[in-house]
Amino acid sequence: MLYRLSLISTLFLGLTIQAQNHIDALRFSQESLWGSARYVAMGGAFGSLGANGNTSSSNPAGIATFTNGQFSGSLNLNELSTDGFSSESTFNSGNSFAKKSSVSIPNINYISANILEPGIAGDWDRINFGIGYNKLADYNKSIHLEGTGSYNSLSNHILSEAEGTTYDGLNTLGQLAYYTYLIDTTGNEISYNSPLESIIGRTQTYKSSTSGNKNEFYLSFGSAYQNKLFLGATIGLPTIEYREKTTITEENFISNINTPMLLRAFDYTTNLSVEGTGINLKLGLIYKIDEAIRYGFALHTPTYYEIHEEYSSSMNTVFSDSTNSAESYLGLFDYDLSSPFKIINSLSFVIKKRAIISLEHEYLDYSMANMSSSTYSFTDENATIENSYASASNIKIGTELRVHPQMSLRAGYAYYGNPLTDPTKDASKEYLTFGLGVKVNQYFFDLAMVNSYSQDYLDIYPNSESATLNHQSSQLLISGGFKF
Repeated sequence: MLYRLSLISTLFLGLTIQAQNHIDALRFSQESLWGSARYVAMGGAFGSLGANGNTSSSNPAGIATFTNGQFSGSLNLNELSTDGFSSESTFNSGNSFAKKSSVSIPNINYISANILEPGIAGDWDRINFGIGYNKLADYNKSIHLEGTGSYNSLSNHILSEAEGTTYDGLNTLGQLAYYTYLIDTTGNEISYNSPLESIIGRTQTYKSSTSGNKNEFYLSFGSAYQNKLFLGATIGLPTIEYREKTTITEENFISNINTPMLLRAFDYTTNLSVEGTGINLKLGLIYKIDEAIRYGFALHTPTYYEIHEEYSSSMNTVFSDSTNSAESYLGLFDYDLSSPFKIINSLSFVIKKRAIISLEHEYLDYSMANMSSSTYSFTDENATIENSYASASNIKIGTELRVHPQMSLRAGYAYYGNPLTDPTKDASKEYLTFGLGVKVNQYFFDLAMVNSYSQDYLDIYPNSESATLNHQSSQLLISGGFKF
């Protein structure tokens, strides 16, 4: 055995590190129910209604329905989590899950409505434009898993990958384990063993903390033909910020032999930082079939992202007579990601100008996401995307009832379809929404309560059993603005 570390020591490994994989493609392609309080309270079913600044990121034809200018903004006041998870096959006691509460500004929108004098542009009576930003996804959450038992250990995965490979060929995780004595050569430079090979029980803990969001800055244009056909286009400039820190800890080992257990515990920590910028084009129309029925259609091109990642990892082992540490240098990598295109169809019914019922269907195929780089082929990752992800339908239903000339009540439901091909896993999301709105002269104030339900599947490391996370959360949105 080579002499590498003794007592308390640290070694920095200079390695090429790649953290990006098919999970990143899905994460940054998905969106959730964000927007103004009115938009959210009606489940996001606004594709055929318009007259809401938030529609620029869904159906840009909505901007053409404005006959007055408008400035509006929203505040996400709080998030009340009642989250939990079940993971019977992998973690058997004391499990918990908690989503971080956060305060944010989901959107700011400015709309300029320019009504043309009769005869200037024929039957096209307005040229409107809008600028602002909308929040599309939120990544703030924390996860804590803990369990005891004889399940698979991270050390088993490390040994499996290391076997048959010389030290120089070990991946980052393998080298960290090698330099902290979690694995060692057996005298043959391509054969390894571990002090945990005789273990039949352990306590394993997984902690993960993520933060960040996906926002879209936009510029929209729209016009109306005879106040019946409304057309619009949006240039979207989405940005991604994502931070993740995960730690896997194993301790309290139980051996099947009488030899004293020298290894007391080990932990493996990874840090990931992602920043991305993208561009897309959205085209849409709204058509008034009659005064009571409206139809909406929108097409979103794929979003083309340029992604920059920074990634590092470290490992610590605690033996009865020593503590050993190793840490990698910071790895940097740039790549491109294209998300799936989206098609939106919507239909709404306006009943005596007092009530609204709105329906919307979104279609997108997550298997069409694609990763690319000039320095890496992504062949395996793109194959996994194609095989693991499927097309999905998002269905939204919204209602609004004007109970007073200055007050409206709202309710909605949204279902975001399962993106996974595995028939045993359902990662769909559901939203149940309520709200109200008040208008006073040119000012308006809206309130929305959002209850969300979803399920995620977490593989702590390759070939580990999946943990099932069931999320339930509530959040409060307040919006306000004025017309001019």
